[in-house]
Amino acid sequence: MRVGLAGLGRFGKLHLAVLERLAGVDLVAVCDPRPDEVAAVTSRNNAVAGFSDFESMLDASDLGAVFIVTPEPLHPEQALAAISRGIAAFVEKPLAMTAAEGERISSAAQAADVPLQVGFVLRFDVQHALLKSQIARGDLGAVVSLRTKRNVSKAWFPGFGDRAHPIHETAIHDLDLLLWYAASPVTRVQAIERNLSGMRYPDGCWALLEFASGAVGIVETSWFIPAGAPANVVTPTWRGTIDAEIEVVGQTGTGRIRLLDAPLSLWTPDYTAMPETGLWPEIAGAVAGALREEDAHFIARVRGRLPESTASVAAAVAGLRIAEAVIASAQSGESVEISLPDSVSF
Repeated sequence: MRVGLAGLGRFGKLHLAVLERLAGVDLVAVCDPRPDEVAAVTSRNNAVAGFSDFESMLDASDLGAVFIVTPEPLHPEQALAAISRGIAAFVEKPLAMTAAEGERISSAAQAADVPLQVGFVLRFDVQHALLKSQIARGDLGAVVSLRTKRNVSKAWFPGFGDRAHPIHETAIHDLDLLLWYAASPVTRVQAIERNLSGMRYPDGCWALLEFASGAVGIVETSWFIPAGAPANVVTPTWRGTIDAEIEVVGQTGTGRIRLLDAPLSLWTPDYTAMPETGLWPEIAGAVAGALREEDAHFIARVRGRLPESTASVAAAVAGLRIAEAVIASAQSGESVEISLPDSVSF
């Protein structure tokens, strides 16, 4: 399958490392506005064409699928451009910046019968998938409450503080997990945010969610982790901390995942690290783990024209609706009601 990749930032390069080695994939084009990043790829592989303009790449490359790993505000326009050409689109989270944009993309993909997938990598992580299985089997009983935390390195915030609200950038993962685990829509939210950096978007946000099922969710995300904290993101070009946790309390049992509970620890003169090994571990230059499984799943869907299974576009749109309500509540200080969808498969 002929595949293109848009976006050669830190996460785009992780997808690049997967796509360059994924069986049945012919990476034929990359796109980024920075010529040096494009040249770094095309110079080592002359079979890959380089572009600075997204639509030019789509028109010139005869693609079967494209991976969109660009800044968040560009996702809607680029996804729609790919779909309008009949090109299957993998869009890194978030799908869009508003629920209306997300609905438009979803509707366009359905109308054109074009595969669409949103990059919620945690659904492909073994630990998170096992917890989902436990909940679905009823091993924890009916879900009573869910609590998530996703706090990240303060040093990373300047790259995102003027680009996306933390609910869209970090906590969108947790909103998706809460919908997946609760298997119920959210009906009401109450939220608080704080802006201590002076950038466009706040560097901390906390929300209380009420589900139609009666379950309660608590979401925390911030960008305050200091440089001296143990690192669990350790790659040649990227190091820092994602202090993430999720706990699901049921009537008969509890499940918990903590990202910093890694069995591997490294002590060096410069830093202490507990590298996370499930999401995107790099081994001998290859990226494995949940990210590879996610990309391979999308390619298999496109190749076999298979319906979506692990990832849900409808849930991604529902997550955007919750994100909008959280932001509105945090800004107004009032709780926000969310109208229930007719039917959503989480």
